[in-house]
Amino acid sequence: MPVLAVAREHAEDLLQELMARQLVDETRKITKRGREILIPVVAEPSIPLARHGARWETGERLPSRSRARNPRDRLDERLRAAGIPLAIAPRRWKRLGDVLILRILPEAQAHARALAEIYGSVLGARTVVQDVSGIHGPLRLPDFEVLWGDGTETVYLEGGVRYAFDVARVMLSPGNIEERLGITNRVRPGAVVADLFAGIGYFTLPLAMRAHPAIVYACELNPISFQYLVRNIRLNRATNVVPLLGDCRDVMPRGVADWVIMGHFDAREYLDVAFAALRTKGTIVYHELCPKEQFPDALTRRLAAATRANWRNVTQMHTRIVKSYAPGIVHAVAEFEVSPLHRM
Repeated sequence: MPVLAVAREHAEDLLQELMARQLVDETRKITKRGREILIPVVAEPSIPLARHGARWETGERLPSRSRARNPRDRLDERLRAAGIPLAIAPRRWKRLGDVLILRILPEAQAHARALAEIYGSVLGARTVVQDVSGIHGPLRLPDFEVLWGDGTETVYLEGGVRYAFDVARVMLSPGNIEERLGITNRVRPGAVVADLFAGIGYFTLPLAMRAHPAIVYACELNPISFQYLVRNIRLNRATNVVPLLGDCRDVMPRGVADWVIMGHFDAREYLDVAFAALRTKGTIVYHELCPKEQFPDALTRRLAAATRANWRNVTQMHTRIVKSYAPGIVHAVAEFEVSPLHRM
């Protein structure tokens, strides 16, 4: 049986990463042993265990966990009792802290509030909201409607970072955890980081807490997101973050950064800001929406041209697809290093 042993003070952080990758063996109990926690896993994780001070524990057999009743079965029972056809009920949901987010089909709208009460009570949520039409505009504002419960402000724990925010006023995408945590392994301690679109701290806080940079400049235009950014800096005791309210074009210092994070789909319009924020050389992490059939060629050509226009050379570039965003459209990332282009 694969079992990881980790000190209690690091267990929560490691467990969150393992759960995000669906690697925890839920048929066995997570067990305390002295000052350590033993976590059963189903496969070897790709994350570096040394970062958490974890190690493999050989020969340890953890007790079985009694099988809890599948919540899907309980939901279906309640739906039948309420006379709601199972075919129109949500088969998936998203949970952020104690707030549940549902997408309800047009043909199920007449049952929306009954569905919210059933899902909220069965799944132990405080509030249930309906995702009406997704995320909109340059400020990435959600269009949600409260169906059941009271209050849309919550605290969401991801990778050891606590994010306080209002799900009805601020966007957070839990599906991007690999991007938020993965970059912390590549930024070296003592680096200076510029996060041009910080939001509530999606990239800023994992970097500040895990990579131990000297400083993270966190720019945010949306006043509501900025309030939560400041609150989350305090909540996580991230003393190496400088929050900057306003358009990054106006508030970001020039020539200071080793890394620039551009985690917004309008990043293309701000490449000049990224190059200005860098020292003579550094790394840019660039996100955009890209037609799948054009990935990665159109992306790499565009970034290479922008780099030359800003008197730099691309020394290396890595591209990847984060996820499918819409039919034929992918959320793509390019991470590229640049150095000075010597003028003739």
